[in-house]
Amino acid sequence: MIKLKQYKESIHKCSKCGLCQESCPIYAESGNECDTARGILIFLKGVINSEISLTRKADKYLNKCLRCGKCFDVCPSEIPIEDIIFAAKCKYLYRSFSGLKTRISQSKLIRNMFCKPQKVNSQKFETKALYFGGNFKDALKLINNNSIELLNPTETDWGKDFLLSGNIIRFRNHLNEIMRLIENTNPKFIIVDIPTDKFKHIIKTYGGYSPNIEIKYLGSYPDSSHIVSRYFNPYYAEELIKNFKEKVRQ
Repeated sequence: MIKLKQYKESIHKCSKCGLCQESCPIYAESGNECDTARGILIFLKGVINSEISLTRKADKYLNKCLRCGKCFDVCPSEIPIEDIIFAAKCKYLYRSFSGLKTRISQSKLIRNMFCKPQKVNSQKFETKALYFGGNFKDALKLINNNSIELLNPTETDWGKDFLLSGNIIRFRNHLNEIMRLIENTNPKFIIVDIPTDKFKHIIKTYGGYSPNIEIKYLGSYPDSSHIVSRYFNPYYAEELIKNFKEKVRQ
């Protein structure tokens, strides 16, 4: 289990410079200092020092983060804010009643009983791939329009919801299933709804995988901007900030 306390020194490195504030798409929308990396680190420092409790209300601030990585890009201390937030989410998920309910709802048994994945009926093409992401029906249509057949037997996400909630065990188990599916279907490449460098970092950092297969970003296909993931996506964050600045100028 990834522990929040192991990031105590990293959190202490925050100089409160505020560069993260300017780069944060959520702060651009809310104007709330608590939504910035600086605000979150101040809060989590209090949690580590047992001065503040990680309550359900506090957890909501962690959930606002898009994990886009824009704050890390400008941080002079190179504080791994995404990893720190993930560790905080893990702590909350495995130490609270609300977290227990989330783990139960995300269990494979419950998901199969109440959220059974839909079958995929892809058109047939010479080029065959697997898609892991959200907005599956729209993604399937777009991918088929590019003469690519999807080999997914059912709609399959790459485990984003498990990772966002801090459910590391469920995420790793789901990732194992994905790797078995890749091995069994032997696609030419896989397509994901977040940038490929982000995806590679996530599965290596939290799953220990470095798949030997070509990975393509859904956003590289025409007319796909409305169906890519808003999480773990620096391109989405840049668009949010740009739109906000245009509204301010008007």
